[in-house]
Amino acid sequence: MENPDYTKIQSSHFISGEADKIKFNWFAFELASEIASDIPVKLMKQLEKKGYKISGVNRSCIALAKSLQQTVLKQLSGEISTMRIDYTDIEKAFPGLNDKIIDALLTCTAQAWDTQLAGCSMCPTACISNKDEYCTMFNDEFYN
Repeated sequence: MENPDYTKIQSSHFISGEADKIKFNWFAFELASEIASDIPVKLMKQLEKKGYKISGVNRSCIALAKSLQQTVLKQLSGEISTMRIDYTDIEKAFPGLNDKIIDALLTCTAQAWDTQLAGCSMCPTACISNKDEYCTMFNDEFYN
């Protein structure tokens, strides 16, 4: 089995087979991409100094988006009242960083979350509302 390429966040990072091609996983793919794109150059340089090359940053953004899916599910089930991005979510996805960098990543993630939801509110795909439905975009070469 070949090692996945993390130099770019790809939709294939969110599926292991046909059954995973659901809209909720597409939402996570888009969120991870948005988080990565919201990291400013200055913060990327700080991350590089801490050993995070682009592939490591992307892997961490993917892990963070997947962990935030669990928070979304908790809100949808009524287990929590509001969606909250927690400091510990960032720490788990980006281990070994100081508080200043974690805080900066938390700000980037919150900004990405807001941007993503703004786009979602206008999107007919409704990835969260229709979270378990099959997502044909996983099969579209444009996104890979």
